[in-house]
Amino acid sequence: MKILFVENRYKTGLWEVIAKEYEKEGHEIFWIVQNPIFKPSFKNVTVLPFPKKKRLEKIYTPEIQKIINGNRGMNYFGIQSDNFIFWYEKEIEKALDVIMPDLAFGEATLFHELLVINACKRRSILYLNPSTTRYPNNRFSFYLYDTQVPYKGSKDLLSNDMALKTVEAIQARQALPDYMTVLRYKLTGLDWLKDKLRLSLSYYLGERYNTPSPFVKRKINSHYAKNVLRWEEIAVDTTKIKKGFHVLYAMQMQPEANIDVWGYPNNNQTQVIQRILNDLKGSDKLLLKPNPKSKYEISKELLDLVKSNSERIIVLKHSSKMADVWLITDVVVTVTGTIAIECVFDNMPVIMLGEALHTRQKNCYHLKADESMQPIFDQIKKGGFPKMSSEEKVAYLQELMQTSFEGTNGDGLHNSHYLKDARNLTKLKTAYTKVLYGF
Repeated sequence: MKILFVENRYKTGLWEVIAKEYEKEGHEIFWIVQNPIFKPSFKNVTVLPFPKKKRLEKIYTPEIQKIINGNRGMNYFGIQSDNFIFWYEKEIEKALDVIMPDLAFGEATLFHELLVINACKRRSILYLNPSTTRYPNNRFSFYLYDTQVPYKGSKDLLSNDMALKTVEAIQARQALPDYMTVLRYKLTGLDWLKDKLRLSLSYYLGERYNTPSPFVKRKINSHYAKNVLRWEEIAVDTTKIKKGFHVLYAMQMQPEANIDVWGYPNNNQTQVIQRILNDLKGSDKLLLKPNPKSKYEISKELLDLVKSNSERIIVLKHSSKMADVWLITDVVVTVTGTIAIECVFDNMPVIMLGEALHTRQKNCYHLKADESMQPIFDQIKKGGFPKMSSEEKVAYLQELMQTSFEGTNGDGLHNSHYLKDARNLTKLKTAYTKVLYGF
């Protein structure tokens, strides 16, 4: 079988580990690399050339428009022209026509990965994106293309007693999702310097499309840090909030594939918040909880919106505890946040704009593009929002188990220790072997 891996900076370290295992089993391994600094030590590596100044045919399909609209270089790092998208689209198309893999592995984060995904779809080539399931922890699924739809699974099941205990732990906020429990290696000063030098070298050699200028990034980080300070100046503690009907919107970190890819076209959070405001009635209030590690989602536009709606929006501090916020919340609205899974298990009414396994549960409402939230808010006020029984929660948890595999996908930097852990590596090798069964 021909298996393609798509370079993704540090995640390439994981792909190399898996690729070596596949090679041992007799599979042919191929690579598409956008950033040559992260070129793997394999044969059959296609390094995409950097864009040249030449006239290109630009066809704005919905798929290409989605990539452009969610591109972090254009949204945050000052890239003015979308020409590079069309350059890389042509180069990737040519590479895939030569390789014609049976299967591709990669993330669904960076623009070149999304272009590979589009090209694979057109050629009916399966593309799998291994990513954490969030709950239960230490598990991941192989998601199809750029979606949250899992491909196959381990068919693992918990005992009914263990499943019930897990459900109760999630409800009580005693179980944490993977992104809060995965141990990130704390870089030494030397590691940090090596990484910065590597990225700077990458930039000055010509990779300007996924790697921003160090000076531009420093300037942008400084700008958004000031926005965070402005946020804190107007934020309040949960103890100061009066009783009433409260809609919670928990901000999602950006740039991040979770919302920019899976959440598209609802990845502009300022617009999402405006949409919620449009559907609030009377004395209803919108609670805005920031991500504890806020990045670029706290924009000037968002702060202006908050200022002009100060009577209807309550801004919470970064130090606010979700357990405290939960007690004053009547309904949660999210695009693709992990909070939706927590709502399902706790029977907290939740409206979700993105799509995933949890939107198939009766107590998670999947909102359509042109649909108002008002009727759902009214239903909640009357106590009519559906609730799941303990048995239904266990069934949902078992579905998450069956469609996922045990193990933690490490990388070549912050999570490199997971690629050196013998037990975790065994789990990963088992998962990546099983996913080929019946292919």
